[in-house]
Amino acid sequence: MLVSPQHLIDGEVAELKRFGYTPYGGVDPDWAGMWPLLQGDFATLQRAHVPSYAEMGPWPQEGARIYMRRRLLADRLFEECQVLYGRLHAEGINTELVEAYTLARDAYEEAVLDFGKAREMLEEVFTKTVDL
Repeated sequence: MLVSPQHLIDGEVAELKRFGYTPYGGVDPDWAGMWPLLQGDFATLQRAHVPSYAEMGPWPQEGARIYMRRRLLADRLFEECQVLYGRLHAEGINTELVEAYTLARDAYEEAVLDFGKAREMLEEVFTKTVDL
């Protein structure tokens, strides 16, 4: 009997749960509504028309979702920086809070770099889908 590919995924999920993974149970963001805010990042002289989310096929849509997810993650990390920065001013400067802020800021800056990498990836997807 052949084992279903789902069996492999279930095994990965079980492993991830050991480290606190919980399934996403919420509502996905409005990808089509968010895309126009970022669509202009891909306009060039050679690509005057950047497709709307609805105009994209599954491959570019997934690239766009990755790009938008990375932006959302950077947004959340920025918010964490804001909270810690506010605490520094409210509670006074101390080593522990400065170190916490530094960690949060580093994580935010890494997320911004990942957002940039996702932009490069999506640029490549757009280039390849035009060539098809």
